Amino acid sequence: MTASSVTSEAIVFYGESGVQKIMLYSDFEAILDGMVGVPEYADKQMRGAYCLVNGDLKVVAAVLFLIEFDESGMADHTWNVPLRHLAEHAAPGPDMGAGPIRLACKSQCPVAWHQDQLWDPTMKPGANDFVFMRDAIQERGSRIGLYVETGGGGSAPVQHNPAQPAPAAPEAQPPADIPVVAPEAPQDDEERKRLARMIKELRLRVQTMENKHKEEVAQLRYAHQQKEEILSTQLEKVLMQFKTLKSQNSALKEQASSLKEQVSQLNHSLEEQAMSHTDNSSEIELLTEQYKVALEQRLEEERARLSEELHAKEMEVLDREEKMGALEGELAEAKRDSIKMANTGAEKLLEKLQSLGLNFIAFHPGAGHISINASEISDYMQNPIAFAARKCLVTEDHYRAWLAHYENPVCQVDTGDGKACGKRVIRVDVPNQFKPGVSDRNQNRCQYCRSDTAIDNVLKFR
Repeated sequence: MTASSVTSEAIVFYGESGVQKIMLYSDFEAILDGMVGVPEYADKQMRGAYCLVNGDLKVVAAVLFLIEFDESGMADHTWNVPLRHLAEHAAPGPDMGAGPIRLACKSQCPVAWHQDQLWDPTMKPGANDFVFMRDAIQERGSRIGLYVETGGGGSAPVQHNPAQPAPAAPEAQPPADIPVVAPEAPQDDEERKRLARMIKELRLRVQTMENKHKEEVAQLRYAHQQKEEILSTQLEKVLMQFKTLKSQNSALKEQASSLKEQVSQLNHSLEEQAMSHTDNSSEIELLTEQYKVALEQRLEEERARLSEELHAKEMEVLDREEKMGALEGELAEAKRDSIKMANTGAEKLLEKLQSLGLNFIAFHPGAGHISINASEISDYMQNPIAFAARKCLVTEDHYRAWLAHYENPVCQVDTGDGKACGKRVIRVDVPNQFKPGVSDRNQNRCQYCRSDTAIDNVLKFR
């Protein structure tokens, strides 16, 4: 049996600077079955690669997967990615010495609902994940027990024959950086094949970079929306406090005005008494001055008392808001606990079904088919719209606004009588590209949707 017809299975785990660990697939199955743990991976999500290796220790197929470990280093018992199936049906990838490999990653996944459990490789010079994989298998493959055609470092392990056998290894050793391209040949056919492989590898690299950029933009937009909502809530609270203080200030001004009127009346009364009792003018003036001093002191005490009361009221309002927030949090937690207790039996049944290989899939516009774990069923049933919004990396209000636009894409410009314009607009199919107040308006047409031949043609075409 030749090396091209015999393949071994290996699992490669990546760290921050290359390959951390390499093992046989049978050892990985023991980890999945819970027979052994990996303490150094405790409470981490690791990047792994399932590799099919021929007798020359050349990779012929690879599946780049993600797996989580708990705080004791045991693998997630609900993890169920079909590595062999994905490897058999994967699309072409870079040439790693035995022709283009079959590659399954996040950007090219043959089974759509497993896409979130895969990752995209880095192919930058000096930090190429395929180079790390190739070098690790070449250096340590024979030591861990992979099948070797000649002079193997141990006995051949359990072998796996994929549906498509790996092509024979080329004569020349691939260069240090991947994507690896076959050596140039004078024939036109070989040149065309080389250029075709190079184009496929470049397309894969561009696609992974685009996906990463889109995810980063979506995460930033989602974080920005959350910050806007928080700032809006804080602004409303500050405005309410300002209105309360403004009303209290008006009341204090009215009291001060009333006191001033009383003082003016008293002064007027004293002046009249002084004019009628000219003989006792000096005594009256003294009494008047004393009364003014006493009245001013009383006014100052009243102002201080009212200021203290106002401050105490403000502190009482703040304390009441903190208590209300704490009570609301306790109420929400109690609701979650009651729902969790009510759904304990159902979750055990769902986990048992999931351990038997069943997947729970839900479809939502914009999010597509969503794979739901047993632990997420309760959250999904409590608020499916919020669950779908998180998958689309938008807030729930943003997703509801987009859904209304998606189901009925019409112009929302107010015509002045409380009704919307209602003229059809171009529908936005992606939630995080939808802008409320912009995407659902005919910006170049209203007031009120005058005839526009260009957009009418677009809508007829759609």
